[in-house]
Amino acid sequence: MKKLFKLVSLLTLGLFFVACGDSGVSEGFTKSGKAGSLDVTYSSAKPLVVGDNTMNVTITENGKAVTGAKVEMKVFMPEMPGMPYMDFIKVLDAAGDKYSGNINYSMGGTWQVKIFIEKDGKKYKHSSSVIL
Repeated sequence: MKKLFKLVSLLTLGLFFVACGDSGVSEGFTKSGKAGSLDVTYSSAKPLVVGDNTMNVTITENGKAVTGAKVEMKVFMPEMPGMPYMDFIKVLDAAGDKYSGNINYSMGGTWQVKIFIEKDGKKYKHSSSVIL
């Protein structure tokens, strides 16, 4: 009976760790939206964390990649009682049809995201938010 109890206990414990454990695969982050006639997707290969995050932005218009644009990403958290306004602004580097840069989220909470795009003299803005 003791052996059966030990076996059942070990199996239960093993199933617990399988169900609750880290699979070793972490999903990244992706969010999409519009900026005028442009489709904007911003993403990170890893889940967003407090601190530095490598963000990638892709922009398409009518299904075609937009290249040669100036893309700036601003993240900010409005002032709240006992907490000052916080922001981080970065001009993203262009590499082919992707724009990327390190964005710093200095604390957990809801961050407003603005992506400013300038292409061929036209200006576009995408607004969104993320929760850390």
